[in-house]
Amino acid sequence: MSLTNFNKTLTWNDFNKLSVRPPGKSEDAVISATWRIDADQLARKGNAIILEKYTVEIYLVADNCTVLTGSVTGPKSAELLKHEQGHFDIIALGAREFNNKVSKLSASTEIELTKKIDELNKTISDKTNVVDERYDTVTNHSMNTSVQQTWDQKIDAAKKNPKGTVEDLP
Repeated sequence: MSLTNFNKTLTWNDFNKLSVRPPGKSEDAVISATWRIDADQLARKGNAIILEKYTVEIYLVADNCTVLTGSVTGPKSAELLKHEQGHFDIIALGAREFNNKVSKLSASTEIELTKKIDELNKTISDKTNVVDERYDTVTNHSMNTSVQQTWDQKIDAAKKNPKGTVEDLP
């Protein structure tokens, strides 16, 4: 049981540089992160099948991570990157919750266990995505600096708390 990339620190090298904002987009930077589970080993525990060995990996969807070239060197570059880090960290909190809960699942068949894993993944992903969207809305994509600071502090505290989840965020 392991969780990888939970403490990843983003750099502008994680983003594809664009000279022009894509049509219909208003953000200077966009990040896409998610998680996946690699179930290495199942085991029997009494009559139940459990995940004995697995890895939950948090990763960037590279094609969907973009930044306007001028934003990388502009006066707000550090603040913008920190905001994008917040998106990644929100996803990381969801992945950690998934990692912690998936270890407690059991079922009578592999198919049933897979179904339970998929349902848990969807439930936590949906909840995490709602918080991630709220983060952009209330911070106005980092433009509301006082609200952004509050989120930065709450995200940091949730990540430092081993039991911290997206439910701990504003």
